[in-house]
Amino acid sequence: MNTSAHDEMLDTVAVYALGALPEREARAVREHLRSCAECREEYRLLAPAVSAVGISAEACVDAASAGASVAPPGPLLKKRIMQQIRPNVGEMRAVRPIVWPAYAVAAACVVAVLITSIFNTSLNSQLRESQTRVAQLNAHAAATARELNTQRTAIADLLSPDSQRFEVANGYVIKHGSRLYIAMNALPEPPKGKVYQAWTLRQGASKMSPSVTFVPNGSGVAVVPVPVNAASVVAVAVSVEPDGGSKQPTSTPTFVLKLAS
Repeated sequence: MNTSAHDEMLDTVAVYALGALPEREARAVREHLRSCAECREEYRLLAPAVSAVGISAEACVDAASAGASVAPPGPLLKKRIMQQIRPNVGEMRAVRPIVWPAYAVAAACVVAVLITSIFNTSLNSQLRESQTRVAQLNAHAAATARELNTQRTAIADLLSPDSQRFEVANGYVIKHGSRLYIAMNALPEPPKGKVYQAWTLRQGASKMSPSVTFVPNGSGVAVVPVPVNAASVVAVAVSVEPDGGSKQPTSTPTFVLKLAS
């Protein structure tokens, strides 16, 4: 085989490595590879690189689309590249002097488009994660602001000279307008697995309704806003209940307070 024909065969081996040759020409290349050490070496160098590009890029696409850190690889990228390039192989052979450089550029462009797609998918995923994180931070900030506002309101109510204060064992029940508080200053720690639970009796009701549960701090202090319209409550009680609270009292109340009407 003369030098020109052999150089042409080297180009054909490159296309064969990419899997773009029709079966008839592929058979001819395989036959040539049996007798040509230089072309075999060319194929040996090209084949693993082509397969690796297809596998690794496809794995990136699968992982990005599934939101996973690890995805099973698959040799699909090379197939897509070949599907786009194969229709032009006959035309490229007709203009042999510029076919293979143009082919290489075309293949590089296809790979560049796919890599750009992978990169954009990754950026979009990161953007969505950032947006989710920002939303979580905003929600946390809003909840913190509400909690601070509740605490400021409670402090103002507890200190207001207009508030009604009812003394009970180990503390007070405080009523300010429609808001109701239990303020304990020497409350013993409940037994393990137990909590304190507030109970309220609404005007016209025949039995107490369960309300919030709480535990005092190490100094026996607990300031508890009771989530109820104080204007409709005629009695308040506190008892020791299982962790999580009860629907009905299971122990003797530590106090029962009848509010002045």
